[in-house]
Amino acid sequence: MHPISRLATVCLLLTLASCASQPTIVSGEASLGLAAVVIRTDPESCAAQLRGSRRSLDDELDSSDIKIVNWNLQKGANPEWIADLSAITGEPDLMIFQEASLNTDVWRTVAADQYRSFAPGYSTKQRITGVMTISDAEPLTQCNLINREPWIRTPKATMIIEYGLTGTDQTLLVVNAHAVNFTFGIRHFRQQIQQMQSVLSEHQGPILLSGDFNTWHGRRFEILNEVAESLDLTMLEFDEDYRKRLFGHVLDHIYIRGLQVIEATTYRVGSSDHNPMSVRLRFSEMAPVIRHATADGSNR
Repeated sequence: MHPISRLATVCLLLTLASCASQPTIVSGEASLGLAAVVIRTDPESCAAQLRGSRRSLDDELDSSDIKIVNWNLQKGANPEWIADLSAITGEPDLMIFQEASLNTDVWRTVAADQYRSFAPGYSTKQRITGVMTISDAEPLTQCNLINREPWIRTPKATMIIEYGLTGTDQTLLVVNAHAVNFTFGIRHFRQQIQQMQSVLSEHQGPILLSGDFNTWHGRRFEILNEVAESLDLTMLEFDEDYRKRLFGHVLDHIYIRGLQVIEATTYRVGSSDHNPMSVRLRFSEMAPVIRHATADGSNR
């Protein structure tokens, strides 16, 4: 099957999943195990969904201690990543993966009792990879924003998921991002980052922005930080920093708002060309985020 056809098939499965009668896990071909929520695929619809009413769920993240790992799995090509993950993470509440392969049974072991949310990216006849977020808590909403590499036209996905938090009416937005990479200039990168910004600016509560941002150039990093600052996000620093670097620049980042750091570190592994970030966070009460429109219509 042509790669585009395979991607269309996955998108169709995800669309059908959002209509499934079971509210938690999708049943169907190959038992994909994807969280069954309505999935929007454009910034305007995603922002509108976040403004809408939300279900009240008992299945929420523990606001006092949220254990997180972020990792680009390099398409899971080296099977040793499973052992590395087990060794470094214990039992995380959120696993945020880039280049995760959909075509594998390993998730039944790695995340047997957790919710799996997926946004398709790179596709071949043998494999579909993308961003995957695995959680103990059931997602309230999910949006998949798709951008394309300007040269090779392969998709790069950004997934935005909303979760409930124990002990508060506020909800946590978790962004799993894989930024465009092969570009001259910064136009396509800026477009993708600002697309995220347009959605996140609608949210008044805590945010976790995490992923492989391909910030291998100083200007890319500046754009990401400018958007993070506009959203009152703080970039995490790590006790031991083994994050992948290219041309001297770190590629993987985590930004937070309305959360406090309990611990943050990275691990050196050989099963991927990226090293995982591992953090523990707690919810911190925050004042409402008030933004003022500027002349160009953006929020500050």
